[in-house]
Amino acid sequence: MVEQVPVNGTKKHVHEENESPPLSSSLQKNIHNIQAIFETCDDIIFHQTEFNDVAGCFIYLEDMVNNEALYEIEQGISSCYETTNMKQDLPSAIRKRFSISRIMEVSDIQTVSEQILAGNTVLIINESNRGLVFRSSNLTGRSISEPSTERTVRGPQEGFVEDIHKNVMLIRRKIKTPALKVENFTIGEKTKTQISVVYIKGIASDEIVKEVQQRLSRIAIDGILDSQYVEAMIKDSPRSPIPTVLSTERPDRVCGGLLEGKVAILVDGTPFVLTVPALFIEFLHSSEDYYDGSLAATLIRWIRFLGLLVTIILPAFFIGLVNFHPDLLQDPFIIRIAANRESLPYPAVIEALFMLITFELLREAGLRMPKTLGGAIVSILGLVLIGQAAVHAGIVGPVLSVVISVTALTSFIIPNYSFHQIARFASIPLLILSGLFGFMGIIIGLMFGLAYFVSLRSFGVPYLSPVTPARKEGWKDVFIRAPWWAMDSRPVGLGVENNHRASSSNHTKPPYKKEDKEK
Repeated sequence: MVEQVPVNGTKKHVHEENESPPLSSSLQKNIHNIQAIFETCDDIIFHQTEFNDVAGCFIYLEDMVNNEALYEIEQGISSCYETTNMKQDLPSAIRKRFSISRIMEVSDIQTVSEQILAGNTVLIINESNRGLVFRSSNLTGRSISEPSTERTVRGPQEGFVEDIHKNVMLIRRKIKTPALKVENFTIGEKTKTQISVVYIKGIASDEIVKEVQQRLSRIAIDGILDSQYVEAMIKDSPRSPIPTVLSTERPDRVCGGLLEGKVAILVDGTPFVLTVPALFIEFLHSSEDYYDGSLAATLIRWIRFLGLLVTIILPAFFIGLVNFHPDLLQDPFIIRIAANRESLPYPAVIEALFMLITFELLREAGLRMPKTLGGAIVSILGLVLIGQAAVHAGIVGPVLSVVISVTALTSFIIPNYSFHQIARFASIPLLILSGLFGFMGIIIGLMFGLAYFVSLRSFGVPYLSPVTPARKEGWKDVFIRAPWWAMDSRPVGLGVENNHRASSSNHTKPPYKKEDKEK
């Protein structure tokens, strides 16, 4: 049976039948028990010392502790013992000497081992069955920098990092209200990964928050190394390739979602934060939409929608046009395509599949190559192999080469990487259907795809909301991006408790002179 118990503000999974033994009042016995747990771990340090007549032992991992913090701890305890009556409760005296945020008490062996593995320093005192944990972890890691996958021209230029504490700080710095709640979980039998659930009390739906907590509490795995582990185990349709959980590395986008009533899930060790519920339309939105003017943002959104349609439909449309419906083309164009295809050995469907697979190979090779070589080599190979060699060798036609190149280019318009991957591969089933049945195959494929999207849910919210079920009051931020003064309510369909967002009087009007009013 698994339950959650609070440990220093962290909710953690424990098994009732494996209760940890408590600390003993004997210093040597405690050291022996901890040494048994960390057997053959040469990087653990047991630094035994004495403060006047009281024996103690500092226990920490050599490579994970901050030496300056450790020195401050030792100096602080030494001064505490010099000014403290030895007969009183020594752990309590030390707690008074240090800040509450830097120290806590532990009373069992398991908690001691977990705190040591977290990079903290544990002090065990003779004739005391309580240990003291000091925050001394070496917080090294990547500094806050620009997001690598979601860059914008205008707006904040900072992104999440691998340290969950820094990520929570980035959110707290933007949303300064005590209604912003942060609940911590520890998941992973071996990794003990900290996961934080963040939401705004009074805006986010209590039902969705509770559902997130329940789904996280059901996870039983040996390790969590990235937020995708969590995403795969909490999404509504586990076998579906369609992402129903939004992943982003931009704090401003997460804060925008929190203000709309969403729930954020932060995972220690990864810069990608999850937000739920996730709607289909969000994967085509960019943070920059909210920093540009309303008209410019709306036009750019339409370009993204066009890019999505081109990525999915264009290769299949070309194959259906050439094989089944050439009468829709003008005669000069038909003659040119027929002349180019006269000497080609394979059907157009095979050529298109070959080009798509070749482009994916080039894309994957570019990601795996060293940065100093990858860009130049992939560009040359793409230009020579796809642009010239394949056409001159009589493997593919020049028009089809242009079609695949345009399809590959428009796929990069999709701002979300996970949805970008799905859109790339979604063109292949439509391509095959078009090669078999022409335009009718495209229509059948799109109908099945649309029906599947309508059936999807994200934490109980319809995936295509607010388009279907249709709610016109939610369309201010779907196909268009209405001005900020017009978006006075939060998106509908998320079950938010407080739908009011802004005053309806934010639309300013130019001042009138007295004589203008008289006229």
